[in-house]
Amino acid sequence: MSSLLLAVALASPGEVRANEGTEPASPMAVDGTEAAVAPATTPADPAATGAVVPAPTTPPARPARAKTGRGLLIAGGVLTGLGVVGRIGLEVFWSTAAQIVPTDPFARWSTANLVFVTNWNNLMFFGPGLGLLTAGAYRRGGHEAGLGKVRDAKRMRLVGIGLLSGGLGLWALSRALFLPIAEACPSNRCAYTTLETTFWIGAGAIFAGAAHLAYGTGYSRAAAKVQVAPSLGPGYAGLGLAGRF
Repeated sequence: MSSLLLAVALASPGEVRANEGTEPASPMAVDGTEAAVAPATTPADPAATGAVVPAPTTPPARPARAKTGRGLLIAGGVLTGLGVVGRIGLEVFWSTAAQIVPTDPFARWSTANLVFVTNWNNLMFFGPGLGLLTAGAYRRGGHEAGLGKVRDAKRMRLVGIGLLSGGLGLWALSRALFLPIAEACPSNRCAYTTLETTFWIGAGAIFAGAAHLAYGTGYSRAAAKVQVAPSLGPGYAGLGLAGRF
């Protein structure tokens, strides 16, 4: 033990530096012999050992939002409501600020003003509202057909065609014959009552008919779609067809 300490103390600094960077000394056993060193181990490969390797998972794709037509129906309802408010406001203006006397004869010179103010409201609100409601009803019909709801689409289309044709016919005929009708009326009350009555009846029939026709058409087209899917079984393979006709 004393000879070992003496050898360490007599070692020169150059010998110490020369020994730097060499491999570390092997560990010594208690009896002074070199101890056996265990070989370094590496992690086992799961595939090599036959272990089940889980497949990499990917986040599930977000399902596509169903096109129910709700947004179109809401937007169309808002625009139609604004058109109704504007038309009522116009009627109030005629009876108050315009100071139209109901018992006076109808003034033919005011026809140009009537055409402008009534069509402006129709173009701004009623026309776009009708288009959005029709598109929403069409999409709603297709959505409910996909859900399996039972509707008499053929009857709805026939009702829609009848209402739409009657409403458009009444509106066009009453506007084309407005001047002869107004001249035949003895007063403003008769002329303006005819104008507004035909407008509201015609508009109601047009909106209801367009909605029925669009809904029935969308329902029928969605219900008539054919779905093709592979069909497999013991001893056979083929394609299966599914749909409603």
